[in-house]
Amino acid sequence: MPDNNQPQLAPPQLIWLNTKNSIWMEIPRYEGVMWGGVLFMIFFFAAIFIFIFIDSISMLIDDFDYVTFSIMLFYYLMLGSFAFLFYKLYFIIPRDQPIRLNKQRQAIYTFNYKRKWWNPWAKWPTTIKDFNWADVHGEMRFSSDRYTGGFQLFASVCQPGTLNVVERFQIASGSPAQLQQLWSYLCLYMKGELVPDEAVNKGRPDFWCPRKADKWPAEMERESTTEPDAELSAPRAYNELSDKTS
Repeated sequence: MPDNNQPQLAPPQLIWLNTKNSIWMEIPRYEGVMWGGVLFMIFFFAAIFIFIFIDSISMLIDDFDYVTFSIMLFYYLMLGSFAFLFYKLYFIIPRDQPIRLNKQRQAIYTFNYKRKWWNPWAKWPTTIKDFNWADVHGEMRFSSDRYTGGFQLFASVCQPGTLNVVERFQIASGSPAQLQQLWSYLCLYMKGELVPDEAVNKGRPDFWCPRKADKWPAEMERESTTEPDAELSAPRAYNELSDKTS
C-alpha cells in the first residue's frame, strides 16, 4: 500500500466506524469466526459430556473400580474444557477489538484479546498498545484459510526510518477495493485532510451484539482521546489488563 505520508490513489471510505471527531477516531475490528459453528460445538460437547456422565454413573454403580473412575474423570475434564472454551468464545469474550487513531498525537492504539486456547479456564488478558503513526505501513494480503480467508489489511510497525518490521496487526478484511479505500481514509484523516463522515456500514453487525470491548484504562482513554497539551501525566508504554469478563 502507499506509505501513509504519500498521495493516496483510492477515494477514502470507511467500512465501519465507531467514533470520529477532529482529534481522534475509533474503528471496530471484526474477527473472522463462524459463530454458528461455535454455538454448534457448545451443544455438541455438552451433549457428549452428559451422555458419558449418565452412562458412566450407571456403569460404576454396577461395578465400581478406580481405573474406570480415573478414565471417566479424564473424559469429564476434557469434554468440559472443550464445552467451556466454545461457551466462553460465544457468550463471554467481547468480539470488538477496536483501533483508535489520534490525529493530534499522530499515534495509533490497538485493543487486543490474548486468547489461551490450551487453557480456557484461565483469565484471558487484554493487551493495549500504542505506536507512532509515522512507523506504520499498510500491507494487503490474501489468505486461503478455510474460515478467515480472503483479503486482509495489516498494519506493519517498523523501526523508525527503516522497513524492519517489529510487529503486525490486522486492521480489517474485505475486498481489495474496500481495503484500499480504508487505508486511504486512515492516511488522509491522520494528515488532517477532508474525509467522509459516514462509513459504508452503519452501527454494528447483529452477530457482534451485545459483546462490546472492555473499557479502555483511564490513562489510555485520556491519552487516546485528547490533544498532547491536555495530557495530565505521561508514564506509559503499553498496558496489560485482566479480562474482567472472563
